Amino acid sequence: MPNKSWNNIFNNRCRIVVSLVAVLLLLAGAGGKLYAAEGPGQEPEVLVVYSTQDGALTDEVRMLDLVLGHYSSRLTYVADEVLTERDLDGATYLVYYGSISKELSSSSRQIMQRFQGTWLAMGKNVEQLGERFSFFQMNGQVDIQKVSKPQGIDQVLLNDNYLVEHISLTQGDVLLEGWKGMYTFPLMVQHEKTAYFSSSNFTSPFSLFVAEALHEVFKQPHDEGRHALIRLEDVHPHSDPKLVWEAGSYLADKGIPFVIALIPVYKNSETQEMVHLKDRPEMLKVLRELQKRGASIVLHGYMHHYRNSETGEGSEFWDIENNAPVSKAPEDDTPLKKRHVFASQAEYETYQQALKEYEEHYIQTRMETGIKELTELGLAPVAFEAPHYTMSQKGYEVMARYFPYVLGQLQLNDRDWIHMGAPPFVSKPAFLHGMTILPETVGYYDPASSTPMQDIKDKYRESSFVRDGMVSMFFHPYLGVEPLKEMIAYVETLPDVKWLDVRGLSGQEISLDSGQEANEPPIESLDEQGSALKASDIYQDLQAFQRENGWVQLVLWGIAGLVSVMVILFMLYTLRNRANLRKQLFMERDLDG
Repeated sequence: MPNKSWNNIFNNRCRIVVSLVAVLLLLAGAGGKLYAAEGPGQEPEVLVVYSTQDGALTDEVRMLDLVLGHYSSRLTYVADEVLTERDLDGATYLVYYGSISKELSSSSRQIMQRFQGTWLAMGKNVEQLGERFSFFQMNGQVDIQKVSKPQGIDQVLLNDNYLVEHISLTQGDVLLEGWKGMYTFPLMVQHEKTAYFSSSNFTSPFSLFVAEALHEVFKQPHDEGRHALIRLEDVHPHSDPKLVWEAGSYLADKGIPFVIALIPVYKNSETQEMVHLKDRPEMLKVLRELQKRGASIVLHGYMHHYRNSETGEGSEFWDIENNAPVSKAPEDDTPLKKRHVFASQAEYETYQQALKEYEEHYIQTRMETGIKELTELGLAPVAFEAPHYTMSQKGYEVMARYFPYVLGQLQLNDRDWIHMGAPPFVSKPAFLHGMTILPETVGYYDPASSTPMQDIKDKYRESSFVRDGMVSMFFHPYLGVEPLKEMIAYVETLPDVKWLDVRGLSGQEISLDSGQEANEPPIESLDEQGSALKASDIYQDLQAFQRENGWVQLVLWGIAGLVSVMVILFMLYTLRNRANLRKQLFMERDLDG
């Protein structure tokens, strides 16, 4: 009985101390602040009420979600016709988005009008929202060709004329201006805790304009400046290890953290040959060494194809042929059944449910298999990028079970894969189920373009309208290292830019030696000069982490280390006491005969 009690005390104390260590390690591993939602103070509770056809979550609503996710991850969406008093409980911000003109119910109007916090209205039906929006007058509509910040700062020329509500301000401030020739019109205005955006268009670039102006609405403190992100795209077992090495080592030599979008399996569409990463030891050595030197491994699908396309060319988590979510095995070419084939709605819904269950199993299996194969080889994926950015809404829900970060752009609906979008900055929207998107914002070096670098510069010029927008791009290593040098040289000319380390951001601890043979010789450089890699490069990650996170993180790591030492001493002390207790029990047993 004494032994059992002692064991319980020991186990309880160990659990408490180990929990404390875990908490401290999590604190120490936290990355830098990338978006307003991570600022000090309580995160805003945002309720979004929207008016759309049939209450559907449209592409525009999801783009709004992507923009608002920069300022808060506590986002709730409700169609205006089903709004209740309880929806406003705890909300500190209210956003109303009128995508279509409609008569709002008296109940919805009254509920919103009783809200006392910060209120932003967008688009149509603002005249029904009450006294708070009387600080401007509606004067019909006007078409605009340019948008700028107040006083004509940072003008953006639109690719067409756009109709917006023509408003005149009686009090308050102008946050955005629309231009028609030499004349300006308020596009977004604010008076105290009430703001209005006079367009129902929330596609790009209008979403970009609102993304910037919302800094004045939310007033959330966060890091200024821009984060840059470069990723080496479509790396797989059949890639040329020399070219991957040249691109990666160039970035590492410059101290630039980078991403490798890695596909674990290559499939040849003609021969059907399946090549796993473990079958390419030279490529595996390159990837392990680049990981040591600062590369963040991102799972870029498992095979990056669905049916007969070659790895890197096809989609994997969307059926391009049917323009629908993946719902059956790749070799199954039977057409999807329509509603009229079924005798009843119940039968059709049963069929649809079976398709959804297959999709979930398919995505989950490929995710888990990809993660398993990489980690067994000593490569630790810290984020995910969907092949060709295509994935259903269910896919994002499944993906969120495995990764905290997703890279690139996002598919906005389950009807057409072409409808994609990305915010100009880091964001944590509701439809990503807790994941954070690190968006691709300025494209890639396109050898098919006559002006590939100018294309990148043009996209940056547009995204730079947002004060903390990302400079995020990707590069295919098969192009050779020279175009990559051009891209990096351009980024280095931009003001207030710092490179983002995805691995450090995730706080994930990576074993740099797992999967490596104990007696395996060090990899030799694949560059023409033949210089060998240095083992000391393994410490670059720690040095970059310390530079990025400062003395606070070092103190937390020190505390975690101290507590770890205390745990070890406590365990040694416990083992000694248990040994003494056992010895005492034996002695008592001997004395008792």
